[in-house]
Formats: sequence, C-alpha cells, structure tokens
Amino acid sequence: MAVLCIGEMLIDFIGEGVGTIDTVKSFKKEAGGCVANVACVTQKLGHKSYLLTSLGQDGFGDFLENTLKKEDVDCKYVSRKGDSFTPLAFVSLDETGDRSFSFYFKGSSALRISKEDVEKADLSEINAIHFASIAIQEESKDSHHLLLKKAKEAGVLISFDVNLRFNLWDDHKVYLETIKEFLPYVDVIKVADNELEFLTGTTDINVALEKDFKHLKVVLYTKGEHGAEVYYKDKKVVTTIPDIKAVDTTGAGDAFAGSFLSKLLNQKNIDDISTEELAEMAAFATNYASLTTTKTGAISSYLTEEEYKALI
Repeated sequence: MAVLCIGEMLIDFIGEGVGTIDTVKSFKKEAGGCVANVACVTQKLGHKSYLLTSLGQDGFGDFLENTLKKEDVDCKYVSRKGDSFTPLAFVSLDETGDRSFSFYFKGSSALRISKEDVEKADLSEINAIHFASIAIQEESKDSHHLLLKKAKEAGVLISFDVNLRFNLWDDHKVYLETIKEFLPYVDVIKVADNELEFLTGTTDINVALEKDFKHLKVVLYTKGEHGAEVYYKDKKVVTTIPDIKAVDTTGAGDAFAGSFLSKLLNQKNIDDISTEELAEMAAFATNYASLTTTKTGAISSYLTEEEYKALI
C-alpha cells in the first residue's frame, strides 16, 4: 500500500533543556513538519511513502531532502524553489515535554507547492493521501484542492490532521473557513481535544460527531496524556497511554496519525472493521505515539514495527 503526504517539511530547532525561546541558549536541529512526519512513520511501518512538498534551494533544504532519502521516503514529488526559503520552527520545551513554537514560515517554500507539482503525482499508485491545516494557504491552497479533488474522484482514502497553528495565520476566521472548505474531501480526521471547539463550536465530541463529522469514516480524537477515543461507524474505542516518561512531545500527534493510518491500510476491507480490530489499531497508535515522546525530535524518534515490539 502507498501513501502520499502533501504539505510542509521544515526544520525544528529544539531547545536543549527546559525554558522559553528567549531563555534557551542552544538548539538541536531536527527534521520535522506534520505531513513529512507522517510520511516517515508510514514508511517505517512498511508502506511505500511519498512526500509532495517544496523545499528551498538552500542548505536547510538539502538537509531535509537527505533526511527523507535516509528514511527511504520517495522524493520524486519533492520540488526545490530557488526563489524561496525552507521553513524553520524554533521549539522550546517545558517540564512536561510540551512545546511552544516560533516559526519562520510565511512566504516559505512549503506555501509554494504549485499545480505543476501536483500534476506530476500518479494517483494510480496511491492508496491514501494525508494532509494538514498548516500549508493550505497561499499558492499551496489551490494545489491541495487540485490533488484532493482528483483523489476523491479516484476513490483514494483521504486523511486529515487538524493540527492547529494559529501563529501561522493572520486571520483566524479565514483559517477556520479554509479548514471547512477541505473537510468534505476527508475520510479520516485526527483532531485533538484542544482543537475541537475552534473547529466545531463545541467541546462535546458527541455533538461534533453528529454535526460536523457525520460524513467521515474514522474520527481520531486525541486527548494528550489522557489517551484517545476512536470512532468508526457506530463503534467507539477508548485508549490510555502507557506509563512512560515524556521527554519531548514533538511529532507525537503525527506518530499517532501515521501509525493508525498504517494499520488502517493493512485492513482487508476498511468498510468492515470489527470492534476488536479497531481497538487493536487504536491501542497500537496510542502506544506507538507515546514511545516516540521518550526521545527528542520527531522523525528521529519514530520506530519500525520490530523496534516497537521490542519496547512494548
């Protein structure tokens, strides 16, 4: 099975030690970006993965493309833009491993994904597409629409991570309207408990399921240290996180989305999943994501199936 992820790849400069952006004295360079992370997870877990993105023609772009190659993610849909720059994120961590971000993103290569870039994608070899809310703006917005419209018509499964980043959008009303433009394409959504109200106007997941998410195949409702709830048709399963010490939660949500998507694609028929199968997929995704928080960085913390089994 093959997965195509469209959107941003960037460099996370992660603060070493606990502190804020202005107090941390040194940063460790790590490859990241929501959709790039998912591409790496699905590749680690045995699927053919592609990333459709644009990087600057700079040293940061070289570093990220080399990282993808090292992770065996197919780069044939990665373009390089000489008149733009590779996006960056500076990340500080608190005592619980939770993060604060400072971005260099607006006008970056991630928002310069062109329709020509999208036209190169061969959807006949793709079983699922994954995207997120960060890069559905500027030139990349229309390119996302073009790809997802074609994918929907071709019957390709479409996965979406809400992954709100308010400081990357000037107008939060436009942000919400833009996300809602894309929801009709979506089959599988990952939404965190601290994102639900902005997206749906309610803090009650049950209300959102009836009102906003009624058309979806799968809803992944993540609740941080309180685990997750997974909804499929009339089925619901609840997970709890294992007893681990979180060091860095960067990329954990992407690990959840990517590992669940990987297991979903392993199903013989995603329109007929038992409660037991759903529970197994949800538990795997929760445990997998939790284990990634025991190391710093996103992509560098992701596990193969064999590495996962050795730890769990």
